[in-house]
Amino acid sequence: MILARCVDRQVTGGWHRDPVPARERRIDRARYLALRTLTRIGEALRDGRLMAGLTQAEVASVVGISRSQISRIERGRLPSVSYVTLALIGAVVGLDLPLREYPGSEPVRDVAQLALLSRFTSAVHPSVRSADEVPLRVPGDRRAWDRVLTGRGWSIPVEAETRLRDVQALQRRVALKMRDDGVDRMILLVANTRHNRGVLRLSADGFAGAFPMPGREAIAALRSGRCSSASAIILL
Repeated sequence: MILARCVDRQVTGGWHRDPVPARERRIDRARYLALRTLTRIGEALRDGRLMAGLTQAEVASVVGISRSQISRIERGRLPSVSYVTLALIGAVVGLDLPLREYPGSEPVRDVAQLALLSRFTSAVHPSVRSADEVPLRVPGDRRAWDRVLTGRGWSIPVEAETRLRDVQALQRRVALKMRDDGVDRMILLVANTRHNRGVLRLSADGFAGAFPMPGREAIAALRSGRCSSASAIILL
């Protein structure tokens, strides 16, 4: 029964795979979007300047930068330009340049989390494959699992936490991911620190229902190349 449950829809559906790490894709995309935005802003500033009947030299003298910098900004060729400078140029040529933020993907992981995942790699069987920052199988959803482990006939997602803070928020986040991605088990990987051990002791009752399999049993299964039969918290 346990082995049968391990061969489930995670395997048949398959998570999205990409040879380029998701972290690099996200950074590259952010860089591309930033440069494209600067190009569009430059074009708008140029059009505004021409509509106002101003020369590049005249705009430069008011803003306090060189004419060549104005030229490069208008052509999107000055990626180091500050937002303040762009706003000042906009004011001179009669344009407002509001800066807005929008919800994006989850934050790029920090060094401590990468180190935790690296330790986890060493703890599982060599035959078990790993893919990091794997998107949920929901069109348009930018959430991702920190890692997905795949063995022979099974897959299981992993969330890595270096420092436990709001336990209830963490439980809700994990539960929503599992529900929306259609998975019935996952691994919560937690850094083995005094703080985290204390939090887990205080929250033991709350975690028991969602993570019924003891961490020692789960890591033992993964070390042997087998799937954890239920959700578990692994301290590492």
